[in-house]
Amino acid sequence: MGEVRTTTGEALPATTREKRIRLRRNLIVSFLVLTAMILVGFQIRLNRYVTAAGYVTTEEYAEVRPSTTGIVTEICVSSGTKVEKGDLLVQLDAAEEKSMVEESRRQVVKLEAEIARRETEISEQKRLLAEGIATARLRLEYASSRLARTKELLAKGLVAGSALEDEQLKEDLARAELTSLLNRNQDIYVKELLVLRRNLEAQQEAVIRAETRIRTKEVRAPVSGVVLRYEFVLGELVRPESVLMEIFGGSQQVLKVRVPERSAARVQLGASYKARLTPFGGLKRIWFRGKVEALRDVIQSEGQTSYRVVYCSFAPGHYTVPPGTTAEVEINWGRVNFWVFLLGLE
Repeated sequence: MGEVRTTTGEALPATTREKRIRLRRNLIVSFLVLTAMILVGFQIRLNRYVTAAGYVTTEEYAEVRPSTTGIVTEICVSSGTKVEKGDLLVQLDAAEEKSMVEESRRQVVKLEAEIARRETEISEQKRLLAEGIATARLRLEYASSRLARTKELLAKGLVAGSALEDEQLKEDLARAELTSLLNRNQDIYVKELLVLRRNLEAQQEAVIRAETRIRTKEVRAPVSGVVLRYEFVLGELVRPESVLMEIFGGSQQVLKVRVPERSAARVQLGASYKARLTPFGGLKRIWFRGKVEALRDVIQSEGQTSYRVVYCSFAPGHYTVPPGTTAEVEINWGRVNFWVFLLGLE
């Protein structure tokens, strides 16, 4: 083999054995570094979040919708008005219902008068019947007495036999008259009044039903609070699915969040969240934080979107956050290691 010589003091080239040793050393170092990185990656835990949209509301909140279809004839409040529970907010056209109430009430008055008149007439008829029975009893007693005296006189030969027949006939007629009066059916009066009273009850129920229909044309505040009115006008036809207003009440604010259905099962009570509100955007990020306080048990749909409503605690701190402020929300649903997060294996 030849020898390598240098005249400029350069290092001699590595031998084959030295190259192998260096390669082995580099491989070992690379393996150790890679192993350390993998182990560290398993130790690093990262939070996982469900992204959702929401808005700030109050602890007492209600969407105001009409209970029936109707035309708006009066709008009683505007946005910013403070109302109490039960206050009239919107009046729908109830002309037909009011007409039905008036007609039913007229029928009630008419039937009440008819019942009073018939009760008076029946009372008079009963009085006349009682007097007739008493008179018929007296006639029968008188006829029976005359018949008895005629029999005595006939036995003594003081009257003719025809006189006895006349008195017997009078006694029979008096008895028949009394029997007829006593057998007269008075239940017919009771049945007649019963029919009239049932008709009266039916008309009274018709009044109640018509008054109930009138109340369905009144849109009243379900809770106390401040009104946020939606855009609708007099003469507009509204339906039960139409949201006319929102009412924000109570002293505490909450964050109402719509979690997409695909992520709904991951959100649990007590989970922490962070949210960015639309008015506080920009370069400086302001995060509002809280916890999930309540979950609705049903999945709701709106158009092509399905979601679950989640209510979260909300503390605005020194910021003024009006109800209705929209927010981008990230709800923490757990922690995973770096590699699971990186590879998307959760």
